[in-house]
Amino acid sequence: MKTFRLLATSLLVALSMGFTSCGDDELDVTPAPPINNIEDESTQRDKMFDEYIGDYSNITCRFCQAGESSILFTGLKNKHLWFAEYETATRGIKFEWTDIEETDTIQKVYKGYGEYETIKLDNIFPLFHKKTTAGNIVTLALNGYRQNIFTFNGRTKRNQLQSDPNKNKVAYSWFQESVFIGNCCYSSEGDTVYVAMKQPEFDSHGMPAETELISYEEGIRFLTGYLEDVSAENISISKYNYKDAKSVWVTRIVPPFDVTSDAKRVLTLTGNTTNIWNYKCEVTFYDGTKKDFTFKINIDNGKIVTDEVKVTGISINEQSVSLKQGETFQLIATVQPDNATNKKVIWSSSNEAVASVNQDGLITANSVGEANITVTTEDSGFSTTSIVIVTKKQDDYTSLIIGKWKMTSGDAVATHVTYKGDGTFEYTSAEVSSYKEVGKYKIDGNKLYEMYSDEDEWAISDILLLNSMTLSVQELEADGVTPSGKKFSYQRVE
Repeated sequence: MKTFRLLATSLLVALSMGFTSCGDDELDVTPAPPINNIEDESTQRDKMFDEYIGDYSNITCRFCQAGESSILFTGLKNKHLWFAEYETATRGIKFEWTDIEETDTIQKVYKGYGEYETIKLDNIFPLFHKKTTAGNIVTLALNGYRQNIFTFNGRTKRNQLQSDPNKNKVAYSWFQESVFIGNCCYSSEGDTVYVAMKQPEFDSHGMPAETELISYEEGIRFLTGYLEDVSAENISISKYNYKDAKSVWVTRIVPPFDVTSDAKRVLTLTGNTTNIWNYKCEVTFYDGTKKDFTFKINIDNGKIVTDEVKVTGISINEQSVSLKQGETFQLIATVQPDNATNKKVIWSSSNEAVASVNQDGLITANSVGEANITVTTEDSGFSTTSIVIVTKKQDDYTSLIIGKWKMTSGDAVATHVTYKGDGTFEYTSAEVSSYKEVGKYKIDGNKLYEMYSDEDEWAISDILLLNSMTLSVQELEADGVTPSGKKFSYQRVE
């Protein structure tokens, strides 16, 4: 990600400085001699445009500035704001930005209170540039008036020019593809992420001062004595919430040796792949003597990690689990030893269509089949697996059968049957009004058991189909297995 970082507080200061490459990721403004103090400025400018760009007839409001190893060119290219950086050694272009909207040379600057000033644009200078996935974020000085422009997916957002320098501030790179402008955090598309209680502090490179960002709102800050009531002889680490402008926690770092107040301290982050961050502190004393020490800190709670205890294994509460569709089961993983420093685990399923698992170990049975649920330690990668077998969910025939049904096929005197919630039934006939038989029933699996009030044995039928509207059964012999050949179908009537 390439960014311009502002070192000037006004365009007049910025114009007296040149651009130079600082590594692969950023450009800084550094002092540079004028292109030529003898030749006419406009002649020399056009000469540089001709030498590096060639035909520049479509570029107006031209400006260029030489740095140590590159030259910055700016202007209106085909009526679009434009700037580009070229290598002086190879004459090759390093990068280029062109606005997607046209800009007129006549601009209105808002002075406040409904009043405007008309200016003729003759000077364009980039103060900040950040490449994003969908476009770019830039801050430009147009005749010294700042304008922030967001381009993304062929669209753009920008603020109007204002004479009050406190209204349009320079963008600063923030977490991932966001930026900070004033006290507001913006997304790469110019939408407000949040408004902070106060503007963050940035260093001379335009980066958050002494901070490693971990989210849009929070960062891990290291302080060297003048903030957070930390003595000059010590340093501190804190998790800081930039939205609320306050520390979540502050931990004082006490060196293992005496450090005088005039000693210089340099803190370097050496590892942050987990929630345990590693730091090295190098101390240089006034007489030139150097000492260093290392420490580890848990960024979740701010506790110093003195001795890291490595994970040696992991176990699980069930090696095999049988579930029906829709059921859940809680797996519990135990990391050994109990005092391991990093006890975080990662849950995964070999077939989420059959059984899925969340990061708390809760299994959900989704469809019939078999899946392996594996839990792996973040530290050292130990793992264990539980086999999950999912079977078809048994239909809830007991609740589905309750109601009145009309026979649609089958040979019987009864034309209707009513199954009641208290476990009793009633057969009636619409053709023979005096016909009525009652009894009790029960359901076991897919079998329907009925016992008439004047009998003492169960009549057994297989439930062939039962849903909210249709019931189909097949009568069985007394053994409860052999079909009798009689089948009955019903349609729900109430």
